[in-house]
Amino acid sequence: MSSAMSLFSVSRHHGLLPATLCSVLAVALLALRLDWSERASFAFLTWNLFLAWVPYVLALLARVLMVRGHGKGWVLAPLALGWLALFPNAPYLLTDFIHLRQRPVVPLWFDAGLLALFAATGWMLGLLSLEVWKQWLEERRGRTVAWAFVGVTSLLCGYGIYLGRVERWNSWDVLADPWRLFASITAHLKDPWAFPYLPHLTVFFALVLPVSYVAFEALVLRLRRQRVTP
Repeated sequence: MSSAMSLFSVSRHHGLLPATLCSVLAVALLALRLDWSERASFAFLTWNLFLAWVPYVLALLARVLMVRGHGKGWVLAPLALGWLALFPNAPYLLTDFIHLRQRPVVPLWFDAGLLALFAATGWMLGLLSLEVWKQWLEERRGRTVAWAFVGVTSLLCGYGIYLGRVERWNSWDVLADPWRLFASITAHLKDPWAFPYLPHLTVFFALVLPVSYVAFEALVLRLRRQRVTP
């Protein structure tokens, strides 16, 4: 019973309901588009959205352990590493706008709205999961360390998005093909300017993600204060 209550409390405070509603709406609109066009265009969005959910679920599981008093580093380490490796999958949905172009039957505005909804849902899942770890660090190490974590994570996220979008690496390649992936990362570190888009994509997300998180955190704090204030 206590486990169920912990999970309910965590999911209520960390956006499970809006994340679920946005995801259901996005998938419903995609199903409408697939039926409307009778083509498989954008069907990949469901898989990308699923991958965006994985780090969020890992963060929720970690938060449950924290709430139940199991927030020691060695207990959370596997979840933290898994989350960090998979976290770029959430904001990655923003890059799916490269597929936006006029296609038969379906108007361009509909596809733009569809991609925007998937991107916004992925971005929200990313911010919600980032909040869990930032809050945990702030409680134990202070705001400076917590915000440094947000900055470093955003930088790594930008690089991860580059690996996925430009070089077409997948999340599971960390386990499936680690040596070739490590060789690619080593080459990037030696001469990042030799790879088109590497610095640009990395820096872009390293800047945009923390800025959006500042706005997200301010909104969350305001909503929580409104709940407390009669």
